Amino acid sequence: MLITGFGGIVAQTILLRELLIIFSGNEFSIGIIIGAWVIWEAAGAYTGGRWKAGDRNSLNLFLVATILFSFFFTASIYGIRIAKVIAGIPPEIGTGIIPILYTSFSVLLPAGLLHGFLFTLMCTIHDQATGGGPASIGKVYFYEMLGTVLGGICVNYLFIPYFQSFQIALSMAILNGVACLFIALSCFERKKTLQVTAGLLSVIVPFVMLIGGSADAMHGNAVRRQWQGKDVVCYANSIYQNIVVIRNDNQYTFFSDGIPLITTPVPDIAFVEEFVHFPLLYHPSPKTILVLHNGAGGVINEILKYPTVKQVDYIETDPLLLKTIKRFPTDLTEKELNNPLVHLHYIDGRIFVKERHGKYDVILLGLPPPATLRANRFFTEEFFGSVRDILNEKGIFAFTMTGSLAYYSKELRDINSCIMNTIARVFPNLFVIPGDVNIILASRSADILHGSPAVLCNRIAGYGLKTKLITLPHLAYRLDRDRRAWFASSIKTPDVLINRDLSPEALFLNIVYQNVLFTPSLKKPLESMKGISLLTASLSVAGLLLLALFLTRFYKRLTIPFVVGTTGFTAMIFELVLLFSFQVFYGYIFYEIGILITAFLGGMALGAIIITTRLKDMRSRTGVFLSIEAAMVLFALLLLLVFSSLKVSFVYSPALIHLLFIVLLFISGIITGAEFPLANALYFKDGTVGRTAGLIYGADLLGGCIGGVAGGFILLPILGLLNGCILIAMLKAASLLLLICRRK
Repeated sequence: MLITGFGGIVAQTILLRELLIIFSGNEFSIGIIIGAWVIWEAAGAYTGGRWKAGDRNSLNLFLVATILFSFFFTASIYGIRIAKVIAGIPPEIGTGIIPILYTSFSVLLPAGLLHGFLFTLMCTIHDQATGGGPASIGKVYFYEMLGTVLGGICVNYLFIPYFQSFQIALSMAILNGVACLFIALSCFERKKTLQVTAGLLSVIVPFVMLIGGSADAMHGNAVRRQWQGKDVVCYANSIYQNIVVIRNDNQYTFFSDGIPLITTPVPDIAFVEEFVHFPLLYHPSPKTILVLHNGAGGVINEILKYPTVKQVDYIETDPLLLKTIKRFPTDLTEKELNNPLVHLHYIDGRIFVKERHGKYDVILLGLPPPATLRANRFFTEEFFGSVRDILNEKGIFAFTMTGSLAYYSKELRDINSCIMNTIARVFPNLFVIPGDVNIILASRSADILHGSPAVLCNRIAGYGLKTKLITLPHLAYRLDRDRRAWFASSIKTPDVLINRDLSPEALFLNIVYQNVLFTPSLKKPLESMKGISLLTASLSVAGLLLLALFLTRFYKRLTIPFVVGTTGFTAMIFELVLLFSFQVFYGYIFYEIGILITAFLGGMALGAIIITTRLKDMRSRTGVFLSIEAAMVLFALLLLLVFSSLKVSFVYSPALIHLLFIVLLFISGIITGAEFPLANALYFKDGTVGRTAGLIYGADLLGGCIGGVAGGFILLPILGLLNGCILIAMLKAASLLLLICRRK
């Protein structure tokens, strides 16, 4: 039981990380991925509950399922790596929601199905051995969750930092093989030659593969196929991202989670020169410059051309990125990173901006439009306010947005409008240079953004700048008033949306824009989703309650599975709300995902064992069940209060934020985990432990799947995290009311 739980969280974490790399690290895809995992677990649990087998057959099934789980865990890693190859998608191209859905649900099917099957099979075996009845379900649930906690700690702090995915998978296969061998030797009294042989082979084969270099060979082959024949000279994972370096002749391209960041030694001249020179030329005398991310590979080189510049602070969260750039040196990057005027800071950009006491003349934000929660943190009203506080009176803040020279679709219009509305609440003076890439300049000074092309050209001559693109004709073209007026009219929209930390409007709008690009047929469904409000979601909860009241009037035994399903949904939303909020405040969920999920599952284990050990002495099981439901309502309201009170100032203490989210995840796990064994005891009938476990566990996981897909991709991005807490409070209040109405 311990090893099954241990292996489950290791597989889930590794496969989740691999899928996040393929899907470019979009946090909202976490809900879809976890949802895919739990739906197959639910199917496996239900199948296991319907399986009729004697003692010996149950043990044989357990051995076969465990060995198959080890095989499919390893195979799934390879399947994820080549998913884009199969779909015909170039490795550097992003994907929409449809590829995320079919890849997650297809690749995770075998491992998730087998893991769920193993749970109900263990419940049956435990009941056959002890006659524990419903208590067997609670005990198996506890020990599996305990193994999950241990596995989460190991995968996060031991496996991921030091081993690649195939090495981890083969190591888990060895551990599962040891468990199979132990069962074969200790649980079969006669005719056990076949079982012992299978156990030995399940240990020996992965062990030989591991020490013989098969893990490295599989890794190398998978990377080559993943990048479809390109010359991959570096593949590395840090706590923040996956970094890949592709060589093409003497040109290096550095990728983060599949997205190109930097190209050396010849960068994108048009982007680099425009992004740097427009803000620096508009400033009368730029001396202190702050570059927030992606400054190496051209941006810093252009900044250093200005004789007035005295200091360049370059912020990069991930030390591995610059270490990797230094591994493949070019004249361009050597000049940038070794210049005494350039000061490197390995710190999260939000923390640096909040803690900085000095002032800057120009601040350049080198991140693309928000496609992840981590990036969205740099495009919110809260962050723009922090930037304003560290700018000099005539300072300029510059960043870019996706644009167009011909036509703004509704989706592209909405994302640009949202960001412009947001920054306009902080900076009174804005200047947009439209193009395929829009350059937005913001300042507190009303005078500084009014230089003509001739004035800027004179400053180029005065500084002695050598540029390849920035000339008087180019400046006149880019600064054309008619084009700027056209841009302003093109992004006008009746809706005034503001992008905030806990209400990432821009992120959802950008997701809609990207998905419509990849899959135009999704345009209408995504447009209709944007109409979802807290009111419409509340009406849906009311409708669900009425439906449940009607059905349970005739089928009263549906009450417990229905309530457990809403608890599975609630548990998933609690988990996603806390994971997403952690990303907003802390910034690197890619590394911490394992320990955060472990905290949640650890709480579930504790909640389950607390209830399981008290089942026999419990006077009113229904009363305790009602109390747990009420506790979920109160916890949802507590989250609402906590997040409403949290301010950006909390970035002063990252350790406190880390501890806070672990504690909240642990508590949410205790509350939701406590309900499972109690629900089994209330529903249990006629001694059918396997069937009861399969049905209740399946309902729990089905609710979790719906919560993962609907909550992760629709409800939380649209409603925001605070309204998500309100919705959950209403949902559990509805299930509480249902229980009260159907109480004997």
